[in-house]
Amino acid sequence: MNPRDILYSLPTLSNELPGLEEGSAQPGQRVLELHEDEWRQLELVAHTLEASIEKDMRAVARIHQKHRQGAGFDAIHIRKEVPSPLEGTWLTLEELRGDLGEKSSWWDGVSFQGTAGRVAGGFAVKQPSGLTLYGQQRGGRIQVLALRSPEGLTGAEEDLRRVAGFAARHQLYLVDWCRVDQFPPTAAYFQEWLSGRS
Repeated sequence: MNPRDILYSLPTLSNELPGLEEGSAQPGQRVLELHEDEWRQLELVAHTLEASIEKDMRAVARIHQKHRQGAGFDAIHIRKEVPSPLEGTWLTLEELRGDLGEKSSWWDGVSFQGTAGRVAGGFAVKQPSGLTLYGQQRGGRIQVLALRSPEGLTGAEEDLRRVAGFAARHQLYLVDWCRVDQFPPTAAYFQEWLSGRS
């Protein structure tokens, strides 16, 4: 097959992948398993990085406009403008736990499909609706905070309200890189994102 005929299923990928803790996976643990391509595709980003967000957004938009081939893309944009999405913020796991409430289910970490070990400093929490937050922390301070939403998600209004409240206090945008969408941190805008997925 001609390499030029290969299509990408996504218009963009994050340039940064987290390090792994080898041998850290233990039997019986609940670990969120992601495909590497899913890492940071839908995430919260500090508002102070708006100019950098815009640069990557324009590049992803060009992929949509000029490289769409049926169900895929004949080119891909590797995002490099926002290597540290929460730069300049001070978010803690303790605060996130408090904001999401007691009904949220915290997992034992994050792993990538087909790899041994877990993401170093990785964490994941599933909300009652099925909306899941995951990311990476160091010393309790959150460095990456991303979202994963199952198809056909319903009844997530309360969960989104809690996430939006956390995002609003820390002035974080909800950025959907693949869809080239960016939303201010309010429950109404987060609900607009959810409605756009259906």
